[in-house]
Amino acid sequence: MKRNILLILTSFVLIVNIALCQQKDVDFSKAYIAQNDGKTTVEINEAQELVYIIFAMTDFGKENPNMTKQNTTYFEEVKKHFSPFSTLPIVKKFDQQLRENLTNYFLLAANAYGFRFKNEELVPTNIYIFPAKGVGNYQIKSNPIPGYKKELEEFARKTEYRAFYKKHQAYYDSLRTAYEEYASIAEQKEWLEKRFDYKINSYRILTSPLIAGMNATHTFKYRGFKEILLFLPTLRDDESWSPKFKKAINTRIIFTEIDHNYVGPLSEKNKKQIDTIFNNREIWIDAENKSTAHYPSPVKVFDEYLTWGLFILYCYDKFGEDHDLFGQIVENVNDMMVNKKGFPKADEFNAELFRLYKDNANKDIQSIYKPLLDWCEKEN
Repeated sequence: MKRNILLILTSFVLIVNIALCQQKDVDFSKAYIAQNDGKTTVEINEAQELVYIIFAMTDFGKENPNMTKQNTTYFEEVKKHFSPFSTLPIVKKFDQQLRENLTNYFLLAANAYGFRFKNEELVPTNIYIFPAKGVGNYQIKSNPIPGYKKELEEFARKTEYRAFYKKHQAYYDSLRTAYEEYASIAEQKEWLEKRFDYKINSYRILTSPLIAGMNATHTFKYRGFKEILLFLPTLRDDESWSPKFKKAINTRIIFTEIDHNYVGPLSEKNKKQIDTIFNNREIWIDAENKSTAHYPSPVKVFDEYLTWGLFILYCYDKFGEDHDLFGQIVENVNDMMVNKKGFPKADEFNAELFRLYKDNANKDIQSIYKPLLDWCEKEN
């Protein structure tokens, strides 16, 4: 049965701590910490790209262009090269995993990041050990990649995947360069860390030209070192967009993932009040919109409102003098939240957040949490 993904932009926070599993998430050596501290790295990882290509070859992936990006020359090259091998066992097994639960899209791709190729063999990096253990209520007890290792290697060997990956290295490099030059990640990091008094040592963006509208993020903490993994699509473009609006849209895609890692710790401190307010789900979400199922708890609902609202504040500080551009951005955020994601009070929430921010001399987010939540309480 065809199962369409109705969601245009799905955002997930990966869960890494599960009591039932003793396997650690990461192992950052002193050398790794020294090499990555203060860095932003953009990767199209070889082991992950293998997984995304296999997803693209599944019947499920072909049926769902919101999961696998299909309107590109690269996808056509992938299809031409790999379609003759779509009957290999790993393709069928991954198709089954995606149909069983879409969360497996993230768990398989994220955990593949813990492996690298050594000739024709996939071997552990021993850095990211078990980076993705669940999303929401869906959790797994062990890293799934070792169980598929032989079949992944078979697919790579029979398709000459490594040669394909090497052949496209210049294209991958151009996508990385676009991120580094166009996405303003350093500016986002600086803005967030000033307003949250919360530092993250390393940003690591893991992208692929095959990712459509499915994003995920998590911060890992080890030996006092904090690193964000961001699973994001490549930069978006539209001929109708002005260069400034293009920059704003691509910033939004990244920003609304990054800021989850700053919002989360503060929301935990205010969890009691958030639970009381946002437990009243019929006020804050449109249950008819299937994407809201990905935000099952009051904190997740509030955090999604706030992470998108913060982008408006960021744009006010960066582009506020350009009134037309800023108006476009606010309209885009509210349209996405209300009509695409199912958060009906986004317009009002963002207007109140914006008012509180403009009136706040310190321009820090912690000091406006309580008045914002007090406003939300009145809206109930």
